[in-house]
Amino acid sequence: MAMALSRERTVVLARIWASALTYAAVVAVAVAAGAIGVGIATGGGFVRGKRLVFFAGWILIGYATVKLWPRSMADLDGPTMSARGTRFERIAWAIPPVRWIRRPAPTVRLRVGTKVFIAGIMTLGISLLMELAFGI
Repeated sequence: MAMALSRERTVVLARIWASALTYAAVVAVAVAAGAIGVGIATGGGFVRGKRLVFFAGWILIGYATVKLWPRSMADLDGPTMSARGTRFERIAWAIPPVRWIRRPAPTVRLRVGTKVFIAGIMTLGISLLMELAFGI
């Protein structure tokens, strides 16, 4: 009995993290592509794009911090989430591997602020990759 509960808990955690990491990856790639596009369009090339990716990563982390900050004591009780999720979550849910797995229940999903925070870290990672691996 305990083994079945442990396996079920592991499956639920895997679904939660697959959903969160897919969302964060979609946000990070979209932000990085947009920043690089703006960098190239404004004549600064990939160097300006890398700087914009770096600043966008910090902006995402700041936004996530504000979004996660509790406004009242009632916010500490737990998330009140819609079963449908946000528009951007629905886009991320259409991308594999999340498309192939059952979504976690709204009560156990990570908050959007947490996902945006992870996306900010991924965006900073893209900036670091551009600098170290590609020498930009």
